[in-house]
Amino acid sequence: MIILVIQQFGGEIKQTSFEIASGESCSSWFNSNVKLKENKKKKLFSNHVYHEYKGKKVIGYICSDHPPQ
Repeated sequence: MIILVIQQFGGEIKQTSFEIASGESCSSWFNSNVKLKENKKKKLFSNHVYHEYKGKKVIGYICSDHPPQ
C-alpha cells in the first residue's frame, strides 16, 4: 500500500491511499505515476519543482503493509 500526501488548496494536507501490485515497490509506483512539474511561480529561496498526481500537488508518500488509521 502507498499513501500519497497531497497539499490541498489553502494549504490543507490530505492523504490518499492506493493498493500497489504484488512485487512492485512503492518507489517504482511513485516514479511511474507521479509526475515532476516545474513551478511557474518562482519565489526567492523556494523549490522550483513539485510533484503532481492527477492535477494535485504531492508533497510526499508513505509506504506501508497496513492500511492507514
